Amino acid sequence: MSEGRALFAALFLLPWAAWVARQRIAPLEHWKDHLAVAIVNNVAPFVCFAWAASVLPAGYLAIINGMVPLWAAVIAVPVLKERLGPVRIAGFVLGIAGVALIVNLGPVEMNLMTAAGTVVAIAGAGFWGWAGVMIKQRQGRMPPMGLAAGSIAFSAILMAPLWVTAPPPPEWTLAGVAALIAVGLLCSGVAYLPFFTLVRDIGPSRTLTVGLAVPVLGVLWGWLFLDERVTLGMLAGAALVMAALGLVLRR
Repeated sequence: MSEGRALFAALFLLPWAAWVARQRIAPLEHWKDHLAVAIVNNVAPFVCFAWAASVLPAGYLAIINGMVPLWAAVIAVPVLKERLGPVRIAGFVLGIAGVALIVNLGPVEMNLMTAAGTVVAIAGAGFWGWAGVMIKQRQGRMPPMGLAAGSIAFSAILMAPLWVTAPPPPEWTLAGVAALIAVGLLCSGVAYLPFFTLVRDIGPSRTLTVGLAVPVLGVLWGWLFLDERVTLGMLAGAALVMAALGLVLRR
């Protein structure tokens, strides 16, 4: 799943950067930048969320994904020298409490695997938050589409060995293949077109506030398409995560 997502995104972004945006990728000259962004923005979070999805419902993952802008705001404090105050600290603690509430009161039984999946998903959200800060640090050194294309191509190469863990092709389903292609082309390929540019222009914290929509839409799609249950505990936890985000991003 992780490798397929990176591969299909790269197949879209490489020709886009070279022929449409006409931005330099410079894989040899800027290999350190591509490698760093590849690991933090793609490899680590892709693997974290792909594994967590094997033990947690999509609704849980969507709410945890809402912590991405919260992580970005907190990480920006030491890295981008943004101010850290008691309100931001309280917001981060509130966000963790919201996720804990979801896991404890959601429809899935709390056990070692669900707890591990929650920790791994939170780590994946942390990597994505860190990635926004990392991309911002590289503004001026590389054009946004060049960095997007180069880093996702590096990611596909790094994760290529994961193909050996895939089931044999006869076991693949049309729906599964279509979903994998869509995740790569749309959720990473097309989504990176505005994302990398916005991080450069308005910063990671403001760009990643799009994460506000993820918990609501993710829970909705999980209920609508996957028949996942939505409990009051999940909604309360999502509300805490949103409140936490409001505290952390408050100027």
